[in-house]
Amino acid sequence: MSLTYVIILMGLAAVAEASVLPQIRIGQGQPDLVFLLVLSWAANNELEEGVNWAFIGGIAKDLLSAAPLGTSTLGYLLVVFGISGLGRQVYRMGLLLLIGLVIVGTLIQQVVSIVVLAIAGEPVNLLQGIQQVVLPTLLYNLIFIWPVYGFIRLIQNWLGTPVR
Repeated sequence: MSLTYVIILMGLAAVAEASVLPQIRIGQGQPDLVFLLVLSWAANNELEEGVNWAFIGGIAKDLLSAAPLGTSTLGYLLVVFGISGLGRQVYRMGLLLLIGLVIVGTLIQQVVSIVVLAIAGEPVNLLQGIQQVVLPTLLYNLIFIWPVYGFIRLIQNWLGTPVR
């Protein structure tokens, strides 16, 4: 997919995540739309494209949040590299694998965010962060992955991307 389209899609997703999605929060958790787009694309594509999506999406998200620049990018890149390594071992993307990727990927992303905030000197209450942010975000991501993954598969089918 052209980087221009990736920039536009990730920019729109980051804006939606910063403006619309906070309206449906539980605690401090909300769906991580940019993460779900990155995961969905990387699950059925080459590493280079997944890295492009992770980098562009992470920067777009961080520019619209109070987190230090690069926080989301770091978490997304770790997830994409993990998916790429797993992709060499797995023949086909299935329902259980997608659920596992969402769970592990969300936890990686949230842990990276907590660690970066702690390093930046922000006070971090780990138990409260897990209860108020990580668990609700995980629940939302498990619900929202299905329409996002379906949307990305439609785009990939339209572009002729082979199914993994």
